[in-house]
Amino acid sequence: MKENEIVPDKLKALLNMAKWGWWKADFHDKTYTCSNFIIDLLDLKADILPFYDFKEFIREDYQARITNEFAFILAQDVYEQIFPIHTKYGIRWVHSQLGLKERDERGHLVAWGFLQCIEDQEKDTDRKALNKVNHLLYQQNSISRSLLTFLQTEEISSVILKILYDIQEQFNGDRVYIIEYDQKDMTQHCLYEVLNDRLPQNQQADLSLHIDETPWKNRQLMNSIPIILSNLDEIPQQGSKEKMRWDAQHIKSMMMVPMLSKDRVWGYLGINIMKEYRSWSNEDYQWFASMGNIISICIQLYRSEQIAHKEREYFENLYQYMPIGYIRMKLIYDGEGTPIDYIYLDANPAFEEITGKNRHHIIGKNASSLNFPISSRPSLKELTDILSVKNYYEANYSVNNGNKYCRTIIYSPGKEEIVALFSDTTETVNAHEALDRSEKMLRNIYKNIPVGIEIYDKNGIAIDINNKDLEIFGLTRKEDVLGVNFLDNPNFTEEVKAQVLARQEVNYVVRYDFSKVNLHKYYKTNYQNAIKNLLIRITPLYDNNDHFQNYLFIVIDNTEILTAHNKIKEFENFFSIIADYAKIGYCRWNQEEQKGFAISQWFKNWGASEDSQFENIIGVYPHVHPEDRPEIKKLYRDLLSGKINRMHKEVRVKDDNGKWKWIRSDIASRALENKRYLELTGINFDITEMKEIEAKLTEAKIKAETLDKLKSAFLANMSHEIRTPLNAIVGFSNLLLDTSEQAEKQQYINIIQENTDLLLQLISDILDLSKIEAGTFEVVNGDVDVNLLCQEIIRSSRLKTPENIQLVFGDHQPGCHLFSDRNRLHQVISNFINNAIKFTSRGSITLGYRFTRDQIEFYVQDTGIGIDQEHIHSIFDRFVQLDTFIHGTGLGLAICKSIVEQMGGTIGVDSEKGVGSRFWFTIPYIPSQATETEVTLTNTIQPEKNLNKPTILVAEDTDSNYILISTILKKEYAVLRALNGLEAIKMVEERHPDLVLMDIKMPDMDGLTATRRIRKKHIHVPIIALTAFAYDKDRTKALEAGCNEYITKPIQASLLKGMIKSFIN
Repeated sequence: MKENEIVPDKLKALLNMAKWGWWKADFHDKTYTCSNFIIDLLDLKADILPFYDFKEFIREDYQARITNEFAFILAQDVYEQIFPIHTKYGIRWVHSQLGLKERDERGHLVAWGFLQCIEDQEKDTDRKALNKVNHLLYQQNSISRSLLTFLQTEEISSVILKILYDIQEQFNGDRVYIIEYDQKDMTQHCLYEVLNDRLPQNQQADLSLHIDETPWKNRQLMNSIPIILSNLDEIPQQGSKEKMRWDAQHIKSMMMVPMLSKDRVWGYLGINIMKEYRSWSNEDYQWFASMGNIISICIQLYRSEQIAHKEREYFENLYQYMPIGYIRMKLIYDGEGTPIDYIYLDANPAFEEITGKNRHHIIGKNASSLNFPISSRPSLKELTDILSVKNYYEANYSVNNGNKYCRTIIYSPGKEEIVALFSDTTETVNAHEALDRSEKMLRNIYKNIPVGIEIYDKNGIAIDINNKDLEIFGLTRKEDVLGVNFLDNPNFTEEVKAQVLARQEVNYVVRYDFSKVNLHKYYKTNYQNAIKNLLIRITPLYDNNDHFQNYLFIVIDNTEILTAHNKIKEFENFFSIIADYAKIGYCRWNQEEQKGFAISQWFKNWGASEDSQFENIIGVYPHVHPEDRPEIKKLYRDLLSGKINRMHKEVRVKDDNGKWKWIRSDIASRALENKRYLELTGINFDITEMKEIEAKLTEAKIKAETLDKLKSAFLANMSHEIRTPLNAIVGFSNLLLDTSEQAEKQQYINIIQENTDLLLQLISDILDLSKIEAGTFEVVNGDVDVNLLCQEIIRSSRLKTPENIQLVFGDHQPGCHLFSDRNRLHQVISNFINNAIKFTSRGSITLGYRFTRDQIEFYVQDTGIGIDQEHIHSIFDRFVQLDTFIHGTGLGLAICKSIVEQMGGTIGVDSEKGVGSRFWFTIPYIPSQATETEVTLTNTIQPEKNLNKPTILVAEDTDSNYILISTILKKEYAVLRALNGLEAIKMVEERHPDLVLMDIKMPDMDGLTATRRIRKKHIHVPIIALTAFAYDKDRTKALEAGCNEYITKPIQASLLKGMIKSFIN
């Protein structure tokens, strides 16, 4: 590179006048590139000058120093030297200084500098030379004093601080410091520091930073390049971050040199000057760097000494406390150099512990003079061989007559000395013996353990099984199965095989089907078609190096256990069903473990949710009635404290609907084995229904006692009520015999008839009451033509209604069919009308019905005497008669009330005294599916067989009953008689009667059977059942057999005639 390529002509002239030239050093090629001034000065032929050739230009007494200083440019950024060189003008003194270092485009390290001719330095005055020598001597003396101080004291910190104060004084610095890098945390922190008193307080806190905060500075220093700054403007662009920081600290000049340890920079020594600028000389740098090196070496020596001290302590402690016995010996020779004995030089405490010998009693003694506790000692020949061939000797010895065992290694650490190390192997020997015993025991367990064990090689081939496995799989001998591959087992799924091959641990539950084994001829087994429930755990086995070796199969036959578990599960399910049905809860609670078990019904009975926390098993729950809570809480405390061992308590608990239910809780305690804690076992069950039954029983008892009193009064009343009509019947019957007047006879007959009707009604009420009391009162639902029912009741009631009272069919629909009990409706409505007739002397009685939502309301309204308001509330009670002068039992309305309520309805009365009464009842309106054909069928009659009188066939086996019926009907009808059912069938075929009165109970064939036979051919002939059976089920049977209507004995003539007319007319 030519100078004119770099320096303009005018600048070149100026440089020559100043006797100044530049140089560029390439440390890879080891050559200088020189400027024209240097080329001319050294009389060079070219601008390239090798390092070695330039050395020859340096005067011989300076060559070594200048060459070494220049070589340091590789490691530092400082180079400034004054030295004489040979030129074409003779010896000239030059000043050479480094400018900068960089990497060129090839990556080679290059350095730029200048060289300037100066005055002959050897012509300085003696005073100047003396000052310089004194300065150098001071610096050397400072270095020597620092080294001496380091050698004389262990207080390294005070020595280092003294050196830093010397450096501060030497350079008039403001801060001198030593910084250490922490490579792990990438931080730097101050080890030592001295400060000038004039340094501001706010500028004393910048020596502990992260490395990234000053990247250029740390990169330079870590690359062993010192930082020498006479002015901060000398900082390159890469150090702009540091320049900004140091400017803020008012630093004018500074120097930092790296501190090395082996091949790394561990920190740096630095000085900051803030008062004035300082132009650093090479001598300044050399002395400062020397002090840094001395400090670094001393710190490293100090730290090495600390490490060595710790290691010495470690080995001393190891010697004292290691569990290995140590003894050092030395051979003793005779005059001819033959070993004759050996002496013990040293022994550690572990030797005493192992051998039982006091080491101080053997140290310094010859081996031959001691009774050594080891079973045998190494011979002199063995020890000589160890010394000669540098080998070692190992042996096992017993100690103290076999109470202990030790392993000994004997070796030679140096000339003539031998060391023996003893390790106590007693535990190891005992462990080996125990291991041998364990192996024998494990082998015995392996053979006899009650689970099957199978071992397969890494390819899946069976190599061993135990005795239990033979039993599980029905094998006679191992040889029948060894060699089979488990991958061929037909009972293993492909998924399980894949998991095993992947060396996963597998838990496999299998229904092991031996028929598959036999079918595939997998192995020979004694089981043919058996199926077993097996739990198989498959585990891969590895050696100490984690290399896969075998598969281990553990087989548990769960067949019997599973069967037992299933039975237990069935019992638990059965018990759970019983508990749910019976609402019985069960719990068990351990006081010590604070754990237990409870079925869901236990929580449900307490009004809690089924997933309640388990600690709520025992305690007082928020759903318990506040009045019951204190007492049950006390009972629980007494149980847990042991004051009582059993409790029974009935409490009220609020259920999900907010209603109170009754729960009975029975809990018993049992002491655990440690006697300190208890186990509680309890049951609870819902007794709400029991309580309700008790309440009902109590109520029933009170009611029964009341009824008993009422019945006593009732019997007295019934005696009177029965005797009254009987008296009239008997009396006027006797009078009929004594009178001949026709008018008197008719009067007597009417009186007898009225009292007979009264007596029949009385008996009917008593029978209905007995049915209600016995719970046999029945409601038999069927199709009811409401209009037809009301018309029949009105028609039959008109016969006993006075002429001045009008009987009216009021509110009704054109057609209405109801699914209900026709007979009970007839009974209630008839009772209402009969009562109205009794208490109405003029006006009208109206029967009607109407619909209210899903109910039908029947009513009977009269214009009678009415009822006082104070008596209305008791009108439907038993044995109540508002007018004691009117005959009756007082049971009619009470029976009506029971009938209506049993039919799902309500009953009531509206009345005003002197105006009249309106009795009503409602029942659910359930429309019937029947059509009008039934009415038509019922009202359809055969054509007249007798133009004069209709024919009625009476099937009746009892003569008195037939005579009565015949007497009632003979004036209006032609009456025929059949003595049994067979005759009735025959006469219907032959005589074609207009109506049949059929007794139910007859000889040869009963009336129901005869009715069914007749209905097969004659569906239109009306049949009315006559029977002494008065129950609803008997009426139902008659209607189902084909009868059109039903009438009970004793027969009322008016009712019978009205019913016959309704069918014939």
